[in-house]
Amino acid sequence: MSKTMQTQAYFENIQEQIKQDLSKAKRSIVIAVAWFTDKELFGLICRLANQGINVQLLLMNDDINNQCGIAYELLQDAGGKVWKIGNGNNDTLMHNKFCVIDQQVVINGSYNWTNKAKQNHESITVIQDAELAYQFAIEFEQLKKRYFGESVEQTVLDYSKVCFRLETLKNAILLEDEDDINYQVNKLRKGISATHENEQIGAINDILNFTIRKNYGESMRLINEFTTRFRSITVYVDSEIMAMHLELKVLELQISSLEDERMEIEKLLFSFEIRHNQELGDLISKLLYLRKEKLNKEAQTDTSKKAEAEEAKKDYQSYNESLDEAKNEKIQELTEDELKEIKAKYRSASKLCHPDVVDEKYKEMAEQTFRELQKAYETNDLERVSEILSNLEKGFFTNKSEKENEKKELIATLNQLRTKRDELEKALVNLKTSETYKTVSEISDWDAYFENIKRQLEEEIGGMKAII
Repeated sequence: MSKTMQTQAYFENIQEQIKQDLSKAKRSIVIAVAWFTDKELFGLICRLANQGINVQLLLMNDDINNQCGIAYELLQDAGGKVWKIGNGNNDTLMHNKFCVIDQQVVINGSYNWTNKAKQNHESITVIQDAELAYQFAIEFEQLKKRYFGESVEQTVLDYSKVCFRLETLKNAILLEDEDDINYQVNKLRKGISATHENEQIGAINDILNFTIRKNYGESMRLINEFTTRFRSITVYVDSEIMAMHLELKVLELQISSLEDERMEIEKLLFSFEIRHNQELGDLISKLLYLRKEKLNKEAQTDTSKKAEAEEAKKDYQSYNESLDEAKNEKIQELTEDELKEIKAKYRSASKLCHPDVVDEKYKEMAEQTFRELQKAYETNDLERVSEILSNLEKGFFTNKSEKENEKKELIATLNQLRTKRDELEKALVNLKTSETYKTVSEISDWDAYFENIKRQLEEEIGGMKAII
């Protein structure tokens, strides 16, 4: 029934990515953003509302939105709903930036849905996870209730009641009480409707269909699986704590995705460096040696060349030392399928042991595990990455979002993770704008590139030999 959580961070072409995800909506879209001035995105959600998608928008009632030229009532004319928070005097600030699609996919990040944001260094994380999407959908309804007195709508199914009803059905099966079994099946049927249709409703229907066919063993298995998945999202009573836990979980996912993105770039640069040393290292060493010898010879008759000759000697020695170390680095050759496998396993493992998101008492052990994981991934050691993931899946570490409960602790942890996320975003921007990354990322054919550089170095070596 369940799917592995999928997360992906985006730093470029964010508007296009949001458009792609919105266009996949089949049933519902809820958007809570402080500022929404992007006319392209607004036009898209209006078209989707016209197609029968349940679109709801929550934004600030302030000058930025009111003077941007968007007629928000067009969304309501198309069948959607718009709520503006505040009285226009900036006395109230709703600073959320999230979107939930079909109660399955969450879009969250620093990106405002504005025209100006397209020129900023911003990011979003797209998370495909029904439990998390459910929490965000509830938070959307809580925002409406807080500011407008709206009750939680029936479009958001109360999974706590569903789980209770399923547990009752399970007890009826255990007691072999057919009348009660039929009663509970009918109550569950009435409790869900077409407006709720999604993957989770499909799972409930599977339970009911197996029960009707008296395949009670499969019914019990699916009930246990379903209630276990959703029990964790119904334990919070304090809405403020629930919202904090929600942000905490998202921050953990964002940090993990940002780290994954950074690791991909660093792995690319590491692979390039290893290939560079293998293909060109000896030629560069030879060229530096000839340059050293040439300058040393010139310095014997021209004292002004002594400093340059000494510098050339140091360059030659330093390069050879680093080359010897680099030659010990090995990257395993993997097939395309194995490369996909190691990437997927690395991402799953990194989410389980990232030192910034695990409980504090596991931090030191997590740091060591995370370093080992990164090294194994960097060198394409699929066996080691698989081993680390297998160990982590046994539940070695507990995430902060699953542990913290006191508001003070939550606030402190949230501030730490926000800072970490912001630092990672800046580091990624710096990495992506570096000359090294630009050079490497623009090389489409490594074989042709190294062959060309090798030819140039050989010509330069030949020329240097002729001079000496």
